[in-house]
Amino acid sequence: MDPVTPTPLSRIRLQVQPTVSHYREPLVKRLLASAEFTYDLVGRVKNSEASEADRIASASAGVLARVTPLRTRALGPLWWEAGQVSAVWRGGHAAYVLEGRIYTLSTWVAGALGKLRGRRVLLWGHGWKRPESGPKRLLRLAFYTLVDGLLVYGERAQELGTAYGVPRQKIHVIYNSLYSQQQLPAQPLDRAAAGDQPTLIYSSRLTVRHRLDVLADALSDWPADRPAPRVVIIGEGSERPRLERVFSEAGVEATFLGAVYDFEQLKDHYGQAQAALAIGGAGLNVIQALGFGVPVVAEAGNRDSSPEIEAVVEGHTGRYYDAADPESLRQVLISLLATPEEARRLGANGLELVRQRYTAEAHAAAFEAGLRHFLRS
Repeated sequence: MDPVTPTPLSRIRLQVQPTVSHYREPLVKRLLASAEFTYDLVGRVKNSEASEADRIASASAGVLARVTPLRTRALGPLWWEAGQVSAVWRGGHAAYVLEGRIYTLSTWVAGALGKLRGRRVLLWGHGWKRPESGPKRLLRLAFYTLVDGLLVYGERAQELGTAYGVPRQKIHVIYNSLYSQQQLPAQPLDRAAAGDQPTLIYSSRLTVRHRLDVLADALSDWPADRPAPRVVIIGEGSERPRLERVFSEAGVEATFLGAVYDFEQLKDHYGQAQAALAIGGAGLNVIQALGFGVPVVAEAGNRDSSPEIEAVVEGHTGRYYDAADPESLRQVLISLLATPEEARRLGANGLELVRQRYTAEAHAAAFEAGLRHFLRS
């Protein structure tokens, strides 16, 4: 395959990953405003693999109008995305960016056709979230052999891929994003006065992947000589009714707000919190909290955590507790809440890290740097 020199308005066929959701909107707008590339966007409007209660809200009508809906047929975990293979076969784009899901059969075929037809096919996805061995590692390596490059969310994926034999130059880290640079506060939010009672915040879908039982257990046995925290829980999902019962029975003051997408409302809620929680598998809730200057207390070593967990740096942007251990979580929270200056320092460091890596602008810049790299390689 001959090198392709990117020129102004090089045309890229891009599948928005994982869906055309509300949190992808800032990134999509930045990409559409590019002076270097023209994007033909395709994508799934809803995460159809999830139940109705667990689905993520879509982007605005204006953004959805710029994206061609991608029809997906599923047989268990195996998917076929209509139009991907034919697009690579026809050509006409400098590169084709597909979702890097190993169980999507159409992506395998599109990658093989890319080799055959001399098209540049790239994958956008998590890559390796955790170490793998045996058949699954071999399957993933075979999958990645078919394509020209990987655009991954975190450095861990690059490290694991390189250790497994994927050339380092074939893996480009682009991180992830929620908000634009201009939306973020200039400095950590001033904590709202809340008397002597501290506030903790949790924001994520309420699914079996994000089980909050350990938090209820940790707070149910709070020391009598310290003010017990209240918890604000933002998110909707199939687990909500059960979790409401769990917190009530544990005697923990918890307010379940459901899904909140309005930025100013979220800003107000985070402005009252001394710490944010990433219980179970962490993801963009980490970036949301740090983007408001709130330190994150996260579960160490959870296999379901997404690459955004890399933004929680022990003693720098947050703290870790031992997995599934209420006592460990309780001790970390007691220590952090007892040292408000330390919490403010962690929050300030977190906000700076988000500004450097996890804004829509930084995400788009890293994405396009990856495109330039792979088009010239």
